[in-house]
Amino acid sequence: MKREQIEGVAEQVTGKAQSAVGRLIDDPALAAEGDGRQLAGQLTKSYGDALNNVSTFVKEKPIAALAIGAAITLVLSRLLRR
Repeated sequence: MKREQIEGVAEQVTGKAQSAVGRLIDDPALAAEGDGRQLAGQLTKSYGDALNNVSTFVKEKPIAALAIGAAITLVLSRLLRR
């Protein structure tokens, strides 16, 4: 697991606990902050998952990764010339 994945899961758990406490003590601001933390944790975990997928692809298919990188560079250079 990548660091981002672990941080995301930890943030989700913290947010879930914070939301539960906010609902338990009837504090809507605390519950909303917990919901926000859960969402931030999910985004961080998704980012880590994407990094892991790209890393795996590059390790398994380095030639294809180079070709994709070259194609992206070519397209960007054409777009930025305008």
